[in-house]
Amino acid sequence: MSNIANIRSNIDIIEEAYEFMLAYAAQGRMDEGAGPDGAHIRTFVARFADAAAAMAPRIVQLIDGETVDGIALRDSFQRDSETVVAVLRLLLSRQNMTSEMIDNTNGLIVMRSYLTTLFFIDKVLIPAQTDPAK
Repeated sequence: MSNIANIRSNIDIIEEAYEFMLAYAAQGRMDEGAGPDGAHIRTFVARFADAAAAMAPRIVQLIDGETVDGIALRDSFQRDSETVVAVLRLLLSRQNMTSEMIDNTNGLIVMRSYLTTLFFIDKVLIPAQTDPAK
C-alpha cells in the first residue's frame, strides 16, 4: 500500500470512529456497557488512537519541511497528533467511558484542530502530491 493510500485508509478509520464517538456522546450513557452499542465505544476509540499514531509520521513526511509555512504546519500537526493519541489512550485506560467523557473529548480544541488539519491535508496537500501538474 502506498503512503497516500495508507494515509487515506487511516483517515477513513478516524472519520468512522469520530462519527461513532459523536453519536455515543449524544446518548447520555453513564455505563459503557449499557445498550447494544455501549461496548463498541472502546473499539472505536482504540482504532482512532492506533490510526492516528500510525499515520502521524507518514503525514509529517508528506508536509513540505523546506518552507516556513510547511514547517509550521508540520510541527503543529505533529503536536496535535501526539496530544490526541495521548488523550485517547487515557480514555482507554479508564474502567468506564461515559457519554459525558466522550463528549468532553470530542469538544477538546486539540481534537478539533487535529481533525480540521487532517481534513485540510487530505483535501489540499494529498491531491497536490498525486497530481503531476502541481
